[in-house]
Amino acid sequence: MNYELRNAIIAGIVFGITMGFVFAYIYNKEIALVSAPVAGVVFGGALYFFATSKVVKAQTQITNTDIIHEGAANHFLGAESVGGKLYLLKTALEFKSHGFNVQNHNLVIHLKDIEEAKTYNFFWIIPNGLEIILKNGQIEKFVVNNRTKWIEKILAEIKNP
Repeated sequence: MNYELRNAIIAGIVFGITMGFVFAYIYNKEIALVSAPVAGVVFGGALYFFATSKVVKAQTQITNTDIIHEGAANHFLGAESVGGKLYLLKTALEFKSHGFNVQNHNLVIHLKDIEEAKTYNFFWIIPNGLEIILKNGQIEKFVVNNRTKWIEKILAEIKNP
């Protein structure tokens, strides 16, 4: 199962359960039993179609051909979790946001500037965070799929420039 489908299913289930409690509190249990699963399926489906859309893929593509690893990611810029795509290149880590964010941006982190790459838990419990600590003390945080693979590949490129 691909990451987009898996994440859409998980998000749909969590949203459906959450909306079930909201609907049960606001209305009644009978309405919640019907509307919560529908809300979960609609939300999960919308996420899947957004994540796999041609528009988002076109907006997050880069022209570099030295791509070692790539994947959907969110980059934390202030309070916003900016959606886009993260690329590991031979000399840099590059993030390119899609156009559906408030703070659209591109970020290039040269591998020679990275002090450490480590994991963290998003919201203290969700194990999907990638933290990049730069030699100047700056910290860049991302949410990615398969964060341990990202770290392995980043560290391998740093050790073998």
